Amino acid sequence: MPRLLYLLLLLLLTQPVAAQVMEGMVIDRESNNFIPGVAILNKHSGAVVFSNTNGGYYIAAEDGDTLIFRHTAYQPVYEVMTFTMGRKFKSVVMQPIIFKLKEATIKGRTKYQQDSLELHQQFEHELNKTLVPKPKSLGLGCVGCIGWLADKITGNSKKPKAFRKSFASEDESKFIDSRYTIELVTTLTGIRDSDSIAVFKYTYPMEYDFARNATDLEIKAFIRNSYKQYMRKKD
Repeated sequence: MPRLLYLLLLLLLTQPVAAQVMEGMVIDRESNNFIPGVAILNKHSGAVVFSNTNGGYYIAAEDGDTLIFRHTAYQPVYEVMTFTMGRKFKSVVMQPIIFKLKEATIKGRTKYQQDSLELHQQFEHELNKTLVPKPKSLGLGCVGCIGWLADKITGNSKKPKAFRKSFASEDESKFIDSRYTIELVTTLTGIRDSDSIAVFKYTYPMEYDFARNATDLEIKAFIRNSYKQYMRKKD
């Protein structure tokens, strides 16, 4: 028992008084409207939060941490923290992505983006729930060690973390489907049976990073090359 008390006292003595918190609003550069559903990642700690329906956010951060602001309808923003102690307020402005077609320029959200935004709003409470970040060493001290240890014992954050992981995976899958479409596969391969198309897409899956960064021409090339392999296997 004395040994346990000693360890607890040691943790308390090495724990800083309070973690720093960055809070603020996320704003659309074009309309000046607040943006809900923006994912804010602390690259150092791995903590993730989402801006609420009013575009507000708050997240634990330390001096020098990099925060990454991401939304499917906007260009990502990287912010390096430079504050000293306590809370700090910072508004972040995001530039909408502009979609260009042959003779027209369309600014706004695709159907996938609108559906994704609605899902983020629907599950806002679960996505914005504060989770315990990983502890961080600071000289002889330890930031967040006690909270992290308590969370490990109770397992309180297991379900929220599992939900967020599942939510992100489903969102990525839907984005892939928005580019690797049934209509495009049918046009480029001639496959019309829905079951055959499902088998084709399952046999030749598209990676999320490729779907996110590839041009339309590269997407088409991927489907055509996959179809050539598909036909060779059938022969």
